[in-house]
Amino acid sequence: MNASSLIKLLSNETNLEILSVLRSGSFNPRELARILGRDETDLSRRLRAMERAGLVEGRWVRIREKNVKVYSLKVDGIEIRFEPGEVLISTSKGDRYEVPLLESRLPPIDVFVGREKEIGLISSSDKSVIVIYGIAGIGKTTLAAKLFSDAFWYQMSEGDSLDYFAWQVGLFLNTLGYNALLEYLRAGSREERDIFELVLEGIEKSSAKIVIDDLHKCRDERILHLLAFLSERLGKGKLVITSREKPNLGIENVLYLHLAGLSPEDAYSLIKAKGIDVSSKEFAEIYHITLGHPLALTLFSEAYGANKEFTRESFFDFILSEVYGKLNEDERSLLQLMSLFDEPLEYEEIRALHGKNVFSTLYSLLNKGLIERRGDYYFLHDLIRGFLSEVREVDEVKVYSKYVEFLLGRNNARDFLKAFRYAVKLKDGETIKRLVELRLRKFKRVIQDFPDAYLNILSIIKDNPYAKEELGNIYFQKGFFEKALKLWLEVKDELGGIHKADVLSSLVDVYIELNRLDESEKYLEELEKMKESMNDEEVELWYFVELTKLNFYLGKPEEALKSALNELKVVRKLGRYPEFESLVLLHVGDIYVELERYRESLTYYSQALELARAYSLSFMEHLTLFELSKAYYLLGDYKKAVEHAVRGGDYFLRVRNYRRAVDALAYRCFSYIALGELERAQNDAREMIRIAQSTGYPLGWAGYIALAAIENLRGGNFKEYLNIGREKLKEYPRLYGAVLKELGRVFEVSKILPQEG
Repeated sequence: MNASSLIKLLSNETNLEILSVLRSGSFNPRELARILGRDETDLSRRLRAMERAGLVEGRWVRIREKNVKVYSLKVDGIEIRFEPGEVLISTSKGDRYEVPLLESRLPPIDVFVGREKEIGLISSSDKSVIVIYGIAGIGKTTLAAKLFSDAFWYQMSEGDSLDYFAWQVGLFLNTLGYNALLEYLRAGSREERDIFELVLEGIEKSSAKIVIDDLHKCRDERILHLLAFLSERLGKGKLVITSREKPNLGIENVLYLHLAGLSPEDAYSLIKAKGIDVSSKEFAEIYHITLGHPLALTLFSEAYGANKEFTRESFFDFILSEVYGKLNEDERSLLQLMSLFDEPLEYEEIRALHGKNVFSTLYSLLNKGLIERRGDYYFLHDLIRGFLSEVREVDEVKVYSKYVEFLLGRNNARDFLKAFRYAVKLKDGETIKRLVELRLRKFKRVIQDFPDAYLNILSIIKDNPYAKEELGNIYFQKGFFEKALKLWLEVKDELGGIHKADVLSSLVDVYIELNRLDESEKYLEELEKMKESMNDEEVELWYFVELTKLNFYLGKPEEALKSALNELKVVRKLGRYPEFESLVLLHVGDIYVELERYRESLTYYSQALELARAYSLSFMEHLTLFELSKAYYLLGDYKKAVEHAVRGGDYFLRVRNYRRAVDALAYRCFSYIALGELERAQNDAREMIRIAQSTGYPLGWAGYIALAAIENLRGGNFKEYLNIGREKLKEYPRLYGAVLKELGRVFEVSKILPQEG
């Protein structure tokens, strides 16, 4: 491939995002699609093109009777260096190219005049946070784009939530070599404090610059709390915020800049740059009316005509009427269509909605200053949108309906969420019902990856029965079992088909969590009848999942094993849920452990590990490593137990999943005791205690019991450790007994327990 073709391939932002993620490891297209929020088919096509170009390398992994392809970076023959904010390429001829990663996100600047004072204040400031605020159209975004062209640009919208915002920032920080935040989110973790600390750490370690445009549109207070948190602590990084209102982010580390209109000299330069020649008297009148407002001056330049009178009263409406009257039919039609959206639209979206070749029309409107462009996105200024709402004739329902279908055709979770927002605007019950079913069947990870974004959308229609169904699923995911139960009981008789089956399976689940197993059995019987009547493989899978869980809780491991194997059969027949299949394999392994058939558990754990690695499922891979460490511990192979627990435990510590981390540390600690590596065992025990002190997770207190055993083996005073451990675990007698049982496999616990009698 020649250099120009290679550069063309690399100049595409999506391709650069793919390469940036591949920098951190090998990935299957399905998990890449989840990370980047894009269609899997499109990503596979791009990966094949980059494979032909020698940029990536694909290898086939055989899983049962299916081939799965995994991609990784390949740089043989071409030097590719991923630097902060750019990709540097050198060909064999010594030619060098620079491809900025952030360029397409940056708002282009047509004409920039003045602002020397503001530029001086910002450039000379040692503050880490810059807030530029002022009225609509005053030039906040243009000033930020002028000064921070190397920053990551985030356009705030009303529907944004902390989880969505964090995911985008995580992707950006990953391009700078910091992947901890993205890994944390991929693992399904969502603790607010952890997100705050990881965002801060990522910005500081990479010295990143982030611009958040239009902060006044933010409706999620947790994002505002995050920005306040960063404002107090940022040192090496830079945070730039534009807003119509002055946010309260503290004073110590923040430069607040209230942007006013242009000076008379700069205002005159602006209209001259627009090709308008006016007398000093005319200009004085125009400046008196506009007060140097840049957007007003731009619109004046479009509306200007000799001997035309401009009045101060309702200036914007008057001048917009003048500009609007000069537009052709295509320009008016496109403006009206875009005025329906309060967020930027991509070129492909506009083309799909307008139904014509819109390039020349967009170009004309850009030149007139009526629309703005940021990379591939186009949008109307709010002042112009307000005017157009008065003259709009476009069919809102028709446009939104078409947009929903277009978004769904993109086949990714984030566009699904956007489609759902517009379905809510339509107030179309049938579309909402269809989208909920689509979520149940296809976009299962929406609730794990973007729970709060989805919650915000559903809350608008909280009385809709399908919304209640989904709200219950989100609350259950968050651990609010009683709230979920209340919603599901309200709607279970209003729904039919797959929606009722979802609610019934959810009721079985929540009653198990609440230890009301009689109720679980009742709803499982209803679900079984639906399974028989519907002949739907998805419902069949849900039934076996709940049957397995209930049998396990009822102390029927043999029955649980039978239903778990049926789960596995159905999920493999469906063939589209590798993550769930690996989870089912773990469940089968766990049941074999319960039956003390440890060798057989290894078979299923190993299959789960193979599947997780093939599909780049980091969380499942490391969860499986922990399960393998447990099985090897139970088999007495302590070296292998340590080997697997090291990898699993370190990962869970890295993604701040402290419950899983303590589970792995416990088996690792006890294995070190068995191997006589007491120093390492002591370190793990102390780490368990540290986690218990910060999180309250009770198993962490078992670290004191482990320390007692270690001190006993060293001939030291173990009683203080034992007494603390017993005191900490006195409210958890079953857990205390389980700890002694597991420790008893490698240590004679009677040596440290008080003698009775």
